[in-house]
Amino acid sequence: MISVKLPDGSAKELSDGASAADLAKSISDGLARVAVAAKVNGAVVDLQRALPDGADVQILTKKDAEALDVLRHSAAHLMADAILRIFPKAQLTIGPVVDDGFYYDIYLPDQKITPDDFPKIEAEMAKIVKAGHPFVRCVSDFNEANEFYQRYKAIDGGHNKFKQELVGGIKDRGEELTFYKHGDFIDLCRGPHVPDTSWLKHVKLTKVAGSYWRADAEREQLQRVYGTAFFSKNELEDYFKFLEEARKRDHRVLGEQLELFFMDEDAPGFPFFYPKGATIWHLLVDFMLGNLRRRGYHEVKTPLVLSEHMWHTSGHYDNYMENMFFTKMKLRDEERPEKVNENVDEERPMAVKPMNCPGHLMLYRTRLHSHNEFPLRIAEMGLVHRRELSGVRHGLFRVQAFTQDDAHHFCTPDQIKGEIGMLIDFFKEIYGAFGLTDVHIELSTKPEKAIGDAGVWEKAEAALKETLEEKDIEYQLNEGDGAFYGPKIDFHIRDSLKRSWQCGTIQLDFSMPARFGLVYIGADGQRHTPVMIHRACYGSVERFMGILIEHFAGAFPLWLAPLQVQIIPVSEKFSEYAKLINAKLVEFGLRSEVNFKDDRVGYKIREASLQKIPYAIVLGEKEQEAGTVNVRSRDKGELGEMQLDNFLSGIEEWKK
Repeated sequence: MISVKLPDGSAKELSDGASAADLAKSISDGLARVAVAAKVNGAVVDLQRALPDGADVQILTKKDAEALDVLRHSAAHLMADAILRIFPKAQLTIGPVVDDGFYYDIYLPDQKITPDDFPKIEAEMAKIVKAGHPFVRCVSDFNEANEFYQRYKAIDGGHNKFKQELVGGIKDRGEELTFYKHGDFIDLCRGPHVPDTSWLKHVKLTKVAGSYWRADAEREQLQRVYGTAFFSKNELEDYFKFLEEARKRDHRVLGEQLELFFMDEDAPGFPFFYPKGATIWHLLVDFMLGNLRRRGYHEVKTPLVLSEHMWHTSGHYDNYMENMFFTKMKLRDEERPEKVNENVDEERPMAVKPMNCPGHLMLYRTRLHSHNEFPLRIAEMGLVHRRELSGVRHGLFRVQAFTQDDAHHFCTPDQIKGEIGMLIDFFKEIYGAFGLTDVHIELSTKPEKAIGDAGVWEKAEAALKETLEEKDIEYQLNEGDGAFYGPKIDFHIRDSLKRSWQCGTIQLDFSMPARFGLVYIGADGQRHTPVMIHRACYGSVERFMGILIEHFAGAFPLWLAPLQVQIIPVSEKFSEYAKLINAKLVEFGLRSEVNFKDDRVGYKIREASLQKIPYAIVLGEKEQEAGTVNVRSRDKGELGEMQLDNFLSGIEEWKK
């Protein structure tokens, strides 16, 4: 007999070799019917795995977050099986779960899988679901004569080099070789999976994209087929309703419709801002600068280009070189002027900055500082450039040039907690001003590529953990995901569609000040190396703007709307009255304009609505004679005729 411990603390005795499925059935037939997988000593496994004596066991159902990943992992296998049935020349690579579903990378150089193929793939998937094939875990050695190994090799032709590379890696790491099969299909997999394919009734394919094997552009090009899966039809339908709403809010589409920004292939990843977009950009910058000044920040401006030598000193050259832009001199040949010599050697080669921190370090070291100046907060709306492959560039979310609301705090070790605590409260206040109150915090620790002493890293990580815990803030720990120079706290905000966006970051750095030789005079009269805190609240002004476009669906709150009022005279006769009203609105402080186009009034009103302008004022003979305005609100509809002062008093709270 074996004994296992349940989540409520009770123990359950079972026969030797009993599985999680046996445990579920021993508790109740109802639990056995809805059981998806099990968590054994913290690891999620399939229900057929034998339980070890003394294990902590939780039976997972669709109510548990881990169960959805299990379902989607199984759906990836289902999709791969169906694809092989329709495209027998396809070769499988990997098929992981992602945030909103799953994908499978397929090697099929002579054919293309397109969304037009989805109906027949899904029809084949439905047949497999109806068959209710059990998912069976198969363990093998690395002997190719093994039955499971042979079936795995043969499932897609027997000559899949990607599979051999995967198996070779598993062997080199000394890991167990496991497969999962359902029906005639078998694939390399750690698992776990749902009990059988009948669980996969609510699966839908979503899109196809390109990818490279091992994410290496020098390797084979693959076709990545995406899908998603849920436990119920309603959940699946709700997901596609969400996608439709997200498409309506796509900032790239709204950016052009509302004349905010555009992209051009002659400037890949470098946005162009129309006047309205530039207005929002400046409003965001001005709002942040006002908040920084109230918190004692010193604004600076540093060069866009610095020497390569400096980037070696900072550590960026070794850890970030592939993402940097380097300047290269071109000279005309002295003997043949029509010839241009490329990449001419320079006495001092230069690089465009991908980050602002080295410039702030260089500013700091121009004079000696005292501990009495600390904490010293240096801020810059700094333009930075980072190389991004075309496949990852995405509107304002992933560009090659953007402005960071960057700042660096220089402080003593005993000031760290106070500064971190202040920043956490500051960031939440900023996000709250935009209605972004659902904030999730993550703490990331030392990555594989890191600079600095291990002891210093431990000290830095402990300082961040202690600050979060003392402020009683819940956080998620991300092991190995810190910056190369220090651990960090990241802020993830949820928008109106409950999507999560990583925005602000607070990074603790004991290494870079030492690399630049920074010192301060302490209370003891001796020289010490300051602690440096890197922080950005928006992260990128451009990216934050993109988030807000989608959060508000382009219908910005009054204070952030690039055009707050549009005046529509019903004919040219009322143009002068429209100009008079416009002048009063501008004097009041509103961003207002008159629509002098020759279009019909109804068309102008509709255009103002489509442009999501908060207020439209229609002026005709009646309004001119009475000295009134006729107001339409984007959010409240018809407000009707009123005195201008009454309209302005209604938005007086905004002006304050």
